[in-house]
Amino acid sequence: EERSIQEDRRRKIEKIKIRLEEFGGGSGEETMKEYKEATDRDEFLEREIVDLEKSAQSLNDLIKDLEEKLGTQFKEGIDKINKEFQKFFSLMFGGGQASLSVIKKPARGRSPSGRKTEDIMSDLIGDMSEDPDEEGEEGIDISISLPNKRTKGLTMLSGGERALTSIALLFAMSQVNPPPFLVLDETDAALDEANSKRYGD
Repeated sequence: EERSIQEDRRRKIEKIKIRLEEFGGGSGEETMKEYKEATDRDEFLEREIVDLEKSAQSLNDLIKDLEEKLGTQFKEGIDKINKEFQKFFSLMFGGGQASLSVIKKPARGRSPSGRKTEDIMSDLIGDMSEDPDEEGEEGIDISISLPNKRTKGLTMLSGGERALTSIALLFAMSQVNPPPFLVLDETDAALDEANSKRYGD
């Protein structure tokens, strides 16, 4: 190369060095050291991200597994409680039918007051038809049929009958999963003399 070209290149390199120093780049050694530190940190963070993704995946698998187990145990528990509930209900009322069932209510928001029932119902039906996969709340429904009566459902029972039904359910649950002790405070308050005798027996 000609001497002038070499001089131009040297001047350009010097200018670049000066600009690097102005930006805090320092010498070539410092720049290389900084670069290595940044590269090492980048590699470390990349490994951390991979570990976190693996952990998140294993946690998701664990949650899924637990949900399945809990769902199975819940259904088995309901079946066991149902058997005991029927037994205690028959003891309390001298017969009849009682059972628990798992129900799923569609999720819905609160409606503003002052609207017509037809409007609210059409909104609800519309919402349900628009998104059939929308998550609903699971709950427990109690079906009751008293002996020698046409009464069905908890809303049709008297206060004493509701108390006896609740007591039967409490005893059924305590039979399936016995607690170390059970405190029953004034559970017979709503009962008349005849029902208190049944409860005592």
